[in-house]
Amino acid sequence: MSGDTEFRSPEQEVLRLLDECAELRRTLKSISAQVGRMEIRVKRAFPVAAELARDRTAKGAQSSTASISSEQALAEFDRIVALAGKGGGEEAERALQERSAADLLIIAKELGVSFPKSKPSVRTIREGIIGKVRESILLTRHNPRDRD
Repeated sequence: MSGDTEFRSPEQEVLRLLDECAELRRTLKSISAQVGRMEIRVKRAFPVAAELARDRTAKGAQSSTASISSEQALAEFDRIVALAGKGGGEEAERALQERSAADLLIIAKELGVSFPKSKPSVRTIREGIIGKVRESILLTRHNPRDRD
């Protein structure tokens, strides 16, 4: 029998897995170094294109900032609730679709929506806000103070 076909003890299996992890880590480090060298060569060979790419990346980072404050986020939520309460569910969803991801995240945080991931998708954020809209509508319809 060869060493590969016999059963391993749990300790031997753990050691084999740790060796594989170390090997993968070395491979990834090598790949990262190679990519870094390639980027440096491209920047030296094509400085104009590299500058454009850097500007495009910086512009993308700026567009991910929210354009509304927390007070404006709550006012926007109230507007969306009013739209949905009047039977304009599609209008309310359209209003959410027009918002940027950063704005939606601010609205969701102000409403106390929690997400299972640290970086939820835009769709997940919208669904969370829509859930809060529905909750708000239900609460206003069934508020016992309105019946007095």
